[in-house]
Amino acid sequence: MKREWMLAIGAVLVLAVPMASAQECKLPAQGSPAILNLVSFRFPMMEFYAKAIEACAGGNIRVNTTFLQADAFQAQVGTALAARGNSPYQIIWSNPNFVTQWGSKGWLLPLNLLIAKYGKQYGLDDIPNQLWNNGTISGRRYGIPVNFNTQIVFYRKDIFDELRLKPPTTFDEFLDVLKKLDAAKKTRFPSAIAFGGTQMAGEFHSNLMAFGGRWFDEQGRPAFNDEAGLKAAQAIRDWLQFMPPDVLSYTNDNVMVALQQGDIAISKIWLTRAAPMEDPNVSRVVGKIAYAPAFRATPNGPVAATAEGDMYSIPANTSNPELAFLAIMEAIKPSNQLLAARFGMVSRASIANNPELVKVNPAWPAALQNARNAASLRPFVPYMGIANNVVSRTLNQALATKSDLKAALDAAAKAVQDEMRAQGFLR
Repeated sequence: MKREWMLAIGAVLVLAVPMASAQECKLPAQGSPAILNLVSFRFPMMEFYAKAIEACAGGNIRVNTTFLQADAFQAQVGTALAARGNSPYQIIWSNPNFVTQWGSKGWLLPLNLLIAKYGKQYGLDDIPNQLWNNGTISGRRYGIPVNFNTQIVFYRKDIFDELRLKPPTTFDEFLDVLKKLDAAKKTRFPSAIAFGGTQMAGEFHSNLMAFGGRWFDEQGRPAFNDEAGLKAAQAIRDWLQFMPPDVLSYTNDNVMVALQQGDIAISKIWLTRAAPMEDPNVSRVVGKIAYAPAFRATPNGPVAATAEGDMYSIPANTSNPELAFLAIMEAIKPSNQLLAARFGMVSRASIANNPELVKVNPAWPAALQNARNAASLRPFVPYMGIANNVVSRTLNQALATKSDLKAALDAAAKAVQDEMRAQGFLR
């Protein structure tokens, strides 16, 4: 029986540990040379796990790591997965969005048999069902959860205290806070959010769910261009005037650095970006950042953030999937996740809920509140990737050119529907 997280605020503690190396990796000896190529997004927790997988190198096993930014990752990895022959990658970073796009096309390996074979040895029942479900399509598990992740509000507590501001709980309050921060001129810009590339579709999705919208109707036709979709897009337009002029190209790295350098006073960004705020080697705001749950469109609606997590997946066309799976198992074993907890909330409930851990991570309570009230994930349908790409491109252009948003959404819906027909998803 899978364990679940304790969602009582304050019950979840994180061990305050110094920067530490991953524990030893023990893989079966290989009779012939074997290579494990890992491709991943780059942020502190995934850098840690990459080091843990790199620790598996030795003997006949060679390990290489490639870190890519969002759009380059999608293009490069998608091309590799779609190609015939052995995949150039044996382990790929994934999330619910990529699992939906690639797993539904048969490009990812179902991991059920390997999980059944090694689950007891590696204590995989310690990972909650909620996280496993984020990487599961029709009972087939395509992702191994490595953490829990959600977008929360990061804000400059010193500035908020000085201006007597409270962290916003609704979209209206967020806009009001942006106006007051703009008037006070305490930072270069009041805020920034990652809108670059396909991250635009992620932000649009969170807003769409917060306004009670949906991507597709019961027949699978695009439905995101309705009133809720327009409100979701208009909210982004309302925020842009208080953000850097090039924010439509911002990645999460750009937003993280803007916070660290004191250029902005508030953002909605992923939980895994909290630890770098306290690193004096890269941050000018150590001890000045506080955290709150994501804001809502309506007082009783979901927050404009999903509750999900990062995963590792294995390509369907990899030559040695069992070796890749075991390398992932070694990377996420309890001793490693105990060390990884300094970078965010790990996937094992025994660590996330350990009452003996001595220091509360200040960002976790906000993340747990998100988990209770999170927006639903994007639909697990094979044509979701079409909508992600079209909406990101169309909405980004409309916002950049100050074009009519309803017309842009209508055009995006038509383009998505046309492409779905071309690929056989609609008649």
